[in-house]
Parts: sequence; C-alpha cells; structure tokens
Amino acid sequence: MDKTVIIRKIVIALMIVLIIAYIISVVLKSNFTQIKTETANIMTVSDSISVNGYFIRDEQLITYKDGGFISYTLSDGDKVSKNEAIANVFSSESAAADKQTIDNLEAQIDRLQQLNKTAETLTATPDELDKNIDTLLSQINLNISDGDFSKANNNVENLLYNINERHLVTGKVARFSEKIKELQSQVSSLKKNSAESQKSKSILSPATGYFVGTADGYENIYTSADLDDLMPGDLSEDKISQKPVDDDVVGKVMEGVYWYIACEVSADDALRIKNSDSLSVEIPLVNNRNISVEVYAINQKTKTSDALVILQGNYMNEEMAGIRNENIAVVLNVYTGIYVSKNAVHECTITETETDESGNTKEVTKTVPGVYIRISNELLFKQIIPLYTGNDFVICKQSPDDEELYTDEIGILKAYDEVVVEGANLYDGKIIDRTN
Repeated sequence: MDKTVIIRKIVIALMIVLIIAYIISVVLKSNFTQIKTETANIMTVSDSISVNGYFIRDEQLITYKDGGFISYTLSDGDKVSKNEAIANVFSSESAAADKQTIDNLEAQIDRLQQLNKTAETLTATPDELDKNIDTLLSQINLNISDGDFSKANNNVENLLYNINERHLVTGKVARFSEKIKELQSQVSSLKKNSAESQKSKSILSPATGYFVGTADGYENIYTSADLDDLMPGDLSEDKISQKPVDDDVVGKVMEGVYWYIACEVSADDALRIKNSDSLSVEIPLVNNRNISVEVYAINQKTKTSDALVILQGNYMNEEMAGIRNENIAVVLNVYTGIYVSKNAVHECTITETETDESGNTKEVTKTVPGVYIRISNELLFKQIIPLYTGNDFVICKQSPDDEELYTDEIGILKAYDEVVVEGANLYDGKIIDRTN
C-alpha cells in the first residue's frame, strides 16, 4: 500500500479521535457546570415604611421663679401624679447633695433592718437566691438597654437586698446590726453638720402624666385636640416653628397615657398601614425597639391623595420622653422564615393526575416555585412557600400545612439546605462535579 495513503488514513483517524474528544468534553462540561451554593438560614425581616414622624403630646410646662438649687426627684419619663413633688429646692448645691446622701443612707438602713427582723424566718435557699440574682442582673441590663433607668435603679435595690439575704442564709453574716449602727452614725453626723440640707421647698406637678425635666419650644403647637383636623402639609417648617423657652421653665408634664406620631405618606402607603394587623414603630434613638402602635386617624382629601397618618402609642421611657421630630420606620409586619436569594428561585412545571369526587381523573399542569438544593453530587428541586418578598430575597415558610403545598410530588425547602444561587442548565436529578 502506498505510504501516502497510510499516512492520510492515520491523520483522518487522529482527527476523528480529536473531534470525539471535543464532543465528550462539551457534554461533560454541560453536565458538570460550576455552581455556587448558600446555606438556607432562618431569618427575621420587617416589612416597613420609612417616614419622618412628628410626636404630639398634651404638655404642661412647669415653672419656678424663686432662687435656690433645684434637685429633681424624678427622671425623664417617670410617671407622676398631680401635686406630686418633681423637685426640691435647696439653698445650695452642697445642701442638695447632703440631702441625697442622707436619703440613700436611710434607705440602706431600712433594707438592713427589714432583713434583721426576718433573719430567723428566712426560707429561701442559696440556689433560689442565686436564680433571683441572675434574673435581676438580666433585668437591669434590659432596663439600661431600653433606657428605663428608673426601673434599673429599683432592680439594683432589689439585687442588693437579695445579695444581703444570701449572706444571712449562708451564714456569712449573723446580723447587720453593726452595719446599721455605722450607717446611722453617718446620717446623724450629716444632719448635725448640714442643717441646711433639711430645709427645702417642693415644686409640684400640675397634672398626672409623665415628667420631663426640659422643654424644647414645640410644646402645644399641636395637641390631641388638633389630630382630627391635621392634614398633609401641616407639618411643614412654616407651620411648626420653635418657640423660645422662658428661663423660669424647669420641666413639663406630658398629660395622660397616650402620645401620637403624625407622618405624611403616599396614598398607597396609607392603605398598607390601614390594612396592617400588627403595627409597630422602630425609633433609632430608642435602641431600635419595636414599639406597638395603633392607627388613630388617616387624614387625606381624597382616597388617592397623600395622607397624614396619626399613630397612637403609650410606651414611655427616658429616651421616648425627649423625642419630637425623628426619622422612624413604621413596621407593617414581621416575618420569620427561611431566607433565600432571589437568584436561587426558579419555577418547575409538573403534571399531576387529579381525581374528583365522582372518580373522574384528569391531568393538571402546575407551575411550582422552588429552589435547587445540593445533596452530595446531585441537584434536587424543592418547592417553597413565600411569606415575604424583598428587593433581592425571599422569606419562605418553615413548616407549611399540607393544603399550602403546590404538590405532594416535590419536597419542601428546609432550613440549612445547601441552595444553589449560581449555575447554568439546572434541573432536578442533575449530577454535578464533587469538586464544585
């Protein structure tokens, strides 16, 4: 055979092998597509509307014109009754400090005397007292986090009482008699050397409500009597101007239980707020706490025009007491479920045979939303039941009821599944490269 013919056949055979190898590589590459997965975690998200909120309260200013050093007996946000003292006036700052020291020492004496009286009948065990102490420490941290310093102070006193009671129960001390004598001696010495600390005038609250030790100049521009008549535009700067606060103003009382937030929103957002079942607000200056509110009024000229929404609430602490005009979030709903990226969501078309009450069967085609998850080196399609859809994510129901499922033939997404967020040519049952 001619050598030229042999060489030609060898070249043709090599070309065929190369072509076959190329085809095989293309097929393999299509099956072993690079994918990226993320773990499906449980998350809580809020469906909210960002607004500027103007806080409206019924407020009475407290004034005092005589001289002296004012020592407040209440903190901002504390409840106060009509004619209750909100401050005492002393001749000097040192006299006020001495009186405060005397009051603190006498409170300590009272607590220790009470423990002495009950020492023989104490029934609490060290373990029980340890639990009380742990609980009080947690409550104090929560009080401070919430800005409720009045409750924090009360819990600190309860904490000290429980610690002292534990000392008695465990035998670390037999009685507090010596400590009481020491404290009483300090009180007597202070009273003898600081007679002026015992002399004071009281400044009384003009109404029942919540006390605040400052004024901001926006008091009573709008009150609860104006709420039904307020309209969009009434919160503009030309209609709300700060007034100068007189020098004799020493605080104010926010009357009643409720406060109000006025916020201007679009007609669509007003409808969303109206239809919400559980409204709350998040206020940055109040540690982003979700504060429950209700719709008091939605004032608008027509159903399609902008609205002034009035929200009503009653939660109060030191931080809340000082807020007037603040950017807040009106939370329409809070959703907890399985978080998945929108990129991971696909649709699968399935055909099922359904049987009616008469026994007749028919084929039904359904479009099922879901995600591809990775199990070992295989992809599986699992359906999802969306609870809430954000800009780039979906919160899915964790344990849907059977009637909520689109089909029984496809499993449901579970927490901690490895969800495919990137990849091409995805399908149920696809085998993927173990190295992906």
